[in-house]
Amino acid sequence: MRSTRKGSAQSGFTLIELLVVIALIAVLTLIGLPWLLGTLNRAKLVGAAKETATLFQVARLEAIKQNRNTFVQYDSATDSIFAFVDLDGDGAFTDGTDRYIVQNFRLPKGVAFQGPTDVGPGLANAIDGWDVAASCADELPGPIFRVDGSANCAGAFRFGDQMGNFLETRVEFPATGKVVIQKWFGGGDPNANWYENGEGNQRWTW
Repeated sequence: MRSTRKGSAQSGFTLIELLVVIALIAVLTLIGLPWLLGTLNRAKLVGAAKETATLFQVARLEAIKQNRNTFVQYDSATDSIFAFVDLDGDGAFTDGTDRYIVQNFRLPKGVAFQGPTDVGPGLANAIDGWDVAASCADELPGPIFRVDGSANCAGAFRFGDQMGNFLETRVEFPATGKVVIQKWFGGGDPNANWYENGEGNQRWTW
């Protein structure tokens, strides 16, 4: 009798099929990687600005609660931001007397304390307003929050990422201590074209 059983079909991938799959993975990686890196950079930049805004708000509340002025300042020596309650009222941090609110807030990797047109971090445009006597008599590297909830002057800390994006955390109205986060839309002037997301029909783009 003639057997009617057929040989089982061979299963598996051919070399060509494997090469096609590898090529597709490579193409998808090349397309998706820049988007992923951009998303990560954006998250770090926005996160740093929001954390700084929260720090401002906490310092303001502590000033009201403790009935003492609070200071938020940038320390260029450690490249960090700190905040303290001025318990002895001397206008400066006194170790053993004044109390830290936040001692050492460092920016995430890939985010710099930097303003537009600056060639590096910690330069002239990284702080706006507070450190210039013409716009703020106290001339300090950050704001003072008073016992009534107001701030001494309007001003901002600015942050940049590796993609050329800049955000600032700003005390916009000193009388109320209102804090806003704004993005720079370019134009060459580091102190112009800052907008909150959606303000004046300016949607943030990255």
